Amino acid sequence: MIVVKNRNKSSYLCAIEALDKRMVLPDEEALHLLNMQKGFKGEVLFDSLLEEFLDVDALILNDLMFTEKGSTFQVDSLILTGEKVLLFEVKNYEGNFQFKAHHLLTSSGKEIGNPLNQLDDTSIKMRQLLSKWNVNLTFDPTLIFVNPAFTLYNAPAGSPIIFPTQIKEHFSRMNRNVLPLSKRHHHFADKMIAENQEEAAFQRKLPSYTYDLLKKGLWCIECDSPDLSNTQRTCSCKACGSKATIEDTVSRQIKDFKLLFPDSKVTTAAMFDWLGSTISMERIRKILLKNHKTCGATYGSYYE
Repeated sequence: MIVVKNRNKSSYLCAIEALDKRMVLPDEEALHLLNMQKGFKGEVLFDSLLEEFLDVDALILNDLMFTEKGSTFQVDSLILTGEKVLLFEVKNYEGNFQFKAHHLLTSSGKEIGNPLNQLDDTSIKMRQLLSKWNVNLTFDPTLIFVNPAFTLYNAPAGSPIIFPTQIKEHFSRMNRNVLPLSKRHHHFADKMIAENQEEAAFQRKLPSYTYDLLKKGLWCIECDSPDLSNTQRTCSCKACGSKATIEDTVSRQIKDFKLLFPDSKVTTAAMFDWLGSTISMERIRKILLKNHKTCGATYGSYYE
């Protein structure tokens, strides 16, 4: 099993997380953030399940985005085996759900969208691409629920659904009698990488913010707590107990700055202010020199 394209957080998710540390998000955005974080956590769980249970000659591609006939669509995970293209729509729903009248109901009676419809839409567009690319492999789309605390009642018979208790056996069956990959499979994987579109800059609009209204300082890399104890070399989080180097912690905040203010220059003075004056200018300058390209004249230099 070879992971050809890794999974990464979207730029929007990284940006909204950066804002969440530094301001109070509107209720709608805060809820959207929680849903995105839960979805990404489920996709990472799916990746770990593949690592644990899938033992076959296969190519794995994650977080793909294509446009077909003017319509853009995303694919959570695609697996190429000797004879199949397997598409996985990953859901991290938690709790008891009921399938009723083509939609899902939560235990409280709230109606949510039917992920089978989403799978169908994605599958139609993916089949069109496969046909255009002359890929003659069997196409097999699946909706997989990865959260062990998920239960769905009255699921439609014959639906391409894998429940948490079925995951191990599902991948075990995939391991049996699978044909080896050939050059054409690797060529197809390269084709998908070439056709994959970079994420559009913030597909969903970020909430309004200004530099002056955002909190400044350092945050824990692991839990985003601002309650840190700094030594000359490390940051220790009082909330979760994790430790990270000063360099890694500062670099994370610089990344947030560049994401939130792409048109602003990264300078030593600007980062000193962005970090809440918690790190000396000399230390910040050393970190910038080590990890970033220096641009401009000596007294007007900035870093990319």
